[in-house]
Amino acid sequence: MYNPFAVITPELMNSILKQPKLFVRQHYPRGSDHSDNDKTTGLLLTYYYKEDHIEVNRAHFHMQQLADDQYRFLYDSEKEEHRERLIQAASQPAGYKIYLNLLPKTWKPSVLLRRKIHGYMQHNLPWWDYNTNNKLHIHLKDRYGKLYLLLGWKGNKADVLLENIEKY
Repeated sequence: MYNPFAVITPELMNSILKQPKLFVRQHYPRGSDHSDNDKTTGLLLTYYYKEDHIEVNRAHFHMQQLADDQYRFLYDSEKEEHRERLIQAASQPAGYKIYLNLLPKTWKPSVLLRRKIHGYMQHNLPWWDYNTNNKLHIHLKDRYGKLYLLLGWKGNKADVLLENIEKY
């Protein structure tokens, strides 16, 4: 599975903690790669600005979406205990690989992912009459810890969960 998120580091965490934030922790299967042993658990931290009421509501909505996730937790960076746990998480404790929801500013899909997108479109969006000679606009987005591709072509638009595209 493709993983674009950054591994959290102590330097990055300290920089992010300069402003009050809420962090949602969740299980993140994309965080494991073939070099990891079977006992490594991938986790994702998604941060929300605490001073923005809309962001606070999004953090709580995100937590509701994770009702069945045994790793879900809501950190408040203004609580000292939570702050210490976040800094500890950034040190990548044994048995875990912890990521932060930062996407690269300039992202381009790999050749393999482009092929999978083409296969997805041929099977699920045939009325687009798309072929690889045409310019397809592709944007990667994170929504509550899930990755989506926003596809655009000749006035057509689709938001597709990345895992649905990876099946092709």
